Amino acid sequence: MCADRLTAITQRIGFAIWQIQELEGVAAQYFVLAAQTTRGMGTEAGNLLLEKAWKRTFGATIRDMAKASILSTELEARFTRLLAERNWLVHKSRSESRGAIDSDAAAQRLVSRLTSMADEATQLLREIGAMAERHVRRHGISEEQITEAASRMLAEWHAVDAI
Repeated sequence: MCADRLTAITQRIGFAIWQIQELEGVAAQYFVLAAQTTRGMGTEAGNLLLEKAWKRTFGATIRDMAKASILSTELEARFTRLLAERNWLVHKSRSESRGAIDSDAAAQRLVSRLTSMADEATQLLREIGAMAERHVRRHGISEEQITEAASRMLAEWHAVDAI
């Protein structure tokens, strides 16, 4: 029974971290897109901004987005709450959840908390995606251009995976 609880917990931890890491990268990309890019700057300059943004912490990215006023008050609050949960997960969850291995009730509380983190990260990913799409449309990029660029990018990714 302990082994089953440990398996369920570690799977949930892994998935929560996976989703939060994805959100960290996408949030950094959105910050660059919405607050740092300028028309005509080119791919090379944009890629340099992205590389710099990806090196920053999640908390720094959230602060940067808030300073740039590209998040609503509600979204900023959600990002801040998720950051606190992420920090708990990375820095304190093991020491504060040791009893979860031996107790069904404690394990369920922990799994529920981890599931909520992953779900919130997924929801925020969707929000950021929609905001990015609205941003590029406001700047004259059509739906066809978005679809074409996404298809091209997917084809490139799949070509790399096939090697």
